[in-house]
Amino acid sequence: MQTLGMMLQDVARWFPDKPFIIFEGAVITYADFNRQAARLAGLLSSLGVEKGTPVGLYFPSCPDIAIGYHACQKLGAIAVPISAAYKSQELERLGQSTGMPVLICRQGSVPAVEAARLSLPALRHLLVTDGAAPAWGYALEDELSRWPDRFEPVAVDPEDIAAIFFTSGTTGMPKGAMQSHRSVYHAIRDMQSHGGFRWNQETFMCALPLFNNFGATVMLDGCLYAAGTTILIERWDSSAILSLMTEHRATFFAGTPTMFAYLLEAYDPAIHHLERLRLCVAGGAPIPPDVMARFATAFGVPLLNGYGASELCGFCATESLDGLRKPGSVGTAIGGAAIRIVDDAGNPLPCGEPGEICVSGDLAGAGYWRDSETTGAAFTPQGWRSGDIGKLDEDGFLFVLDRKKDVIITGGSNIFPAEVEAVLSSHPSVSLAAVVGIPDPLKGELAVGCIVIRSESAVSEEILISYCKERLASYKVPRRIQFFEEFPLGPTGKILKKDIQQRLCSV
Repeated sequence: MQTLGMMLQDVARWFPDKPFIIFEGAVITYADFNRQAARLAGLLSSLGVEKGTPVGLYFPSCPDIAIGYHACQKLGAIAVPISAAYKSQELERLGQSTGMPVLICRQGSVPAVEAARLSLPALRHLLVTDGAAPAWGYALEDELSRWPDRFEPVAVDPEDIAAIFFTSGTTGMPKGAMQSHRSVYHAIRDMQSHGGFRWNQETFMCALPLFNNFGATVMLDGCLYAAGTTILIERWDSSAILSLMTEHRATFFAGTPTMFAYLLEAYDPAIHHLERLRLCVAGGAPIPPDVMARFATAFGVPLLNGYGASELCGFCATESLDGLRKPGSVGTAIGGAAIRIVDDAGNPLPCGEPGEICVSGDLAGAGYWRDSETTGAAFTPQGWRSGDIGKLDEDGFLFVLDRKKDVIITGGSNIFPAEVEAVLSSHPSVSLAAVVGIPDPLKGELAVGCIVIRSESAVSEEILISYCKERLASYKVPRRIQFFEEFPLGPTGKILKKDIQQRLCSV
């Protein structure tokens, strides 16, 4: 089995001058990237980092976090990507959880590290990539030139941990999902095969954060596996992304449903020429069918639904590019993944009956870092229990109904928000929709439809409620519509429904 450390070394040897990363007008070739990762691996090794050592990577999406990640892979160390948006208190929690002895960051993040340092007794070394470092740290601009351009990847066991990705925390405190070298390899291999990615021909537009599994494993590692080129952008900007895709002739884009809705708003066929774009994949949350249809029509490329998680290192199911597709489905299991629908006791349910989605196979991760109780509850003999509600049809197509925790129970009836969101999103004036439950003394919960309208559009609460009544059973119709200028979003582009609920309940 090929590890990421071996993979980078091989591709850099085969295509040394090929661009691997394009970022803010600069091009990093495979040879340059491999050299920088090798030098950083040498420095980390001199600081006592070895196989199994967690190394914090505290960055926004930029080449620095990618180089740090691959330096860890060469060493057999554990990469721990951390969002640069995290404040010192959040950094403390993650640092205490992992016990990382080394943290790498930009100069702008040094104050947050200094503020957290007293609470992180294991942290001994700070490496700063773009300027001066404090007395206890290292300035990499000066330090890396002293280290060799080559570092032979350390031999690792397939079950050794390659990375820890902290879940986004949209349903609670972040958990450290451990990814083994085995699970990462199988996830990117299966995606390569299922997506039909062409060796040495693809250009990925990565607008997803690299401190998240979707960006790092699916996009960056997936691009490496295909010997492709990755266009990086530090923060979301719809117009800039479309311009970059035009300039560099992107062939593949993946993102959350919110991202596709924003791209639709910004797309102008007169200036955005995307003739080489051949495939887009949505994940992270159910995408309304109307958004899929409008995107495919406007951009002229298929937009496929997919289903995955940090605990699975990527997608376990996607729609087929060439085969049968079913409206509302995220497709069938890919590669060696096995998908089951189970009840609360873990017993399999028959076709068509909703239950919890349970996934097993080589792409499944190794559990949660230093959390045996949560690991035991989620990673069972039947597979990883997702906490998502779905159903399988007789052909093996998976339909994701909603998060188990997001289901709204009103008067004893279950409302799946994703179903109502799909209806609201199909209205021509609606750009984004989120449905949440708020407490009600009589019915337990009431459904509230939260809406961001499209630019230059207007629509009333009465019109949207009437629109839903024509398309949904009466108990599913939102009892109220709340308009937003924009939704609170997490770092991966997911809508933060907890924040919306809190806002509604405080009114």
